[in-house]
Amino acid sequence: MFFCELKKDEKTFTYLKRYIHELSLENSVKIDNEFQKKEIEIHCQLNGISIHDCNEISKWVTENGKPFRNYLNSIKIVYLVWHCMGHDWEDITWKEFCLLEDKINSVKDTVLDKIY
Repeated sequence: MFFCELKKDEKTFTYLKRYIHELSLENSVKIDNEFQKKEIEIHCQLNGISIHDCNEISKWVTENGKPFRNYLNSIKIVYLVWHCMGHDWEDITWKEFCLLEDKINSVKDTVLDKIY
C-alpha cells in the first residue's frame, strides 16, 4: 500500500499546511526527510534515547519508515485534491480539511489501494 487512512489531528493538518507553504511538489523529498527527521527526534526524546544513537535511528526507520512515508503520501493526496479544486492554499480551514480527508478516506480501499 502506498497510502493510509488519515486521522483528523493537528499534526496531519500542520504537515499539509507546510506542504502548501513550501511545495509546488518539486522538492517534496526534502520536506519528507525533514518530517521524518522530526519524527525520529520526537521518538528519541520521548524514550530518553540519544539522537546520535545510530542503532535506534536505524531501528525506527526499519519499523516505521515505510508506514510514515505512506502517511506523507496520503497527505499529498489531500494536497493534490485541494489544488485540483482550484482553491487558495492559505484559505483551507480545519473543517474543509476534515471533510476532504473523510472523502479521500472513503475511497482508500476501493481506489487508492488499487494503485500499483
